[in-house]
Amino acid sequence: MKEQSKEKGAELVETAFVILLFIILVLGVFEFGRAYNIYQNITSAARDGARFAVAPQKGGTLNYPNKDTEVKPLIEGFLQSANLDPSAASINILTAQNVDPSLNCTPCPSGGCPCGTTVTVSYPFSFLFFGNLTISTSVTMRNEA
Repeated sequence: MKEQSKEKGAELVETAFVILLFIILVLGVFEFGRAYNIYQNITSAARDGARFAVAPQKGGTLNYPNKDTEVKPLIEGFLQSANLDPSAASINILTAQNVDPSLNCTPCPSGGCPCGTTVTVSYPFSFLFFGNLTISTSVTMRNEA
């Protein structure tokens, strides 16, 4: 009888520790799921922006879209449709002409085309308990001729 009184309440303490660990595990899975969802959305936005930037405009002419007035708003619209704040995102659109203006990228020269567009999107993410993180992705596509 005396041994039972020494262990009285031990199950309650063990249960409290297990529940605490379980809650931390569930919150961690939830938070990393949110971070992965943001990563997928900004990757899709960068991919759509790069695809739009390298495709010639309608009418068959090799007139590529303007990166600041046409491509960036497209990426921002995608982010907004994914419930992400476009003003918090850092969007960088880099074309081959930005790197080397002497490249004749419209149309791409034949054989080993260095011409293309790289879209980089970064978005801040704040964990509930772990601090802040900047999620970043980059997509490169070559110009179509």
